[in-house]
Amino acid sequence: MINILVVVEDNRGSMHRMSKEAIAGAQKIGGSITALVIGDNSDAIVDELSSIAIEKTLVVKHELVSSYNSDGYTEIVTQVIESTSPDMLVIGHTYQTRDFMPRVSARIDIPFIPDIIMVEQDSYTKQVLNSKLNSSVSSLSDKKILSFQSACFSAEDILTGRSSSQNFDVDLDPSMVRSISEEPFQESAAEVDLESAELIVSVGRGIEKEDN
Repeated sequence: MINILVVVEDNRGSMHRMSKEAIAGAQKIGGSITALVIGDNSDAIVDELSSIAIEKTLVVKHELVSSYNSDGYTEIVTQVIESTSPDMLVIGHTYQTRDFMPRVSARIDIPFIPDIIMVEQDSYTKQVLNSKLNSSVSSLSDKKILSFQSACFSAEDILTGRSSSQNFDVDLDPSMVRSISEEPFQESAAEVDLESAELIVSVGRGIEKEDN
């Protein structure tokens, strides 16, 4: 049985849609699944995770990482990986993931296979050339980091159950976390956040979204 760590993204106090999809993907891959939640909104997200069929949730709260910043997340995820030694780390391919996960990969020397659209055993499919072709990727490494493209898996397929949570203590100091936590970026009313849209209803000269 493989051990999978899913890094859960905070979407203004709730679990990001793509983190739900990542959990569904981890469940499909199979194994023992641990979720990692970071920041001041952890309690609300842990409550969401408590009714999902995973092994447990690790919770990190630290004054230097009250919300997302690249330095803090890199340090925390690195320390959790080094402590728990998962076989696979799974995460949604969001703007946040693209910002810090390559740093985690370089820090611990584990290959990062990003923006996957399909998983078949040890083969991972990515889209290339502006999504005109599919490319199959594999890795000889015993450990790997995977990020799933939006809608690679469906949040509706999440298996429900009961899970526990526990605090995870990290070693952080200001020399490690030089960036400052701020309120998560939120688009203005005149802009469209495609990443948080549940359904894109039209694409042309303009884009609309339906939040349902």
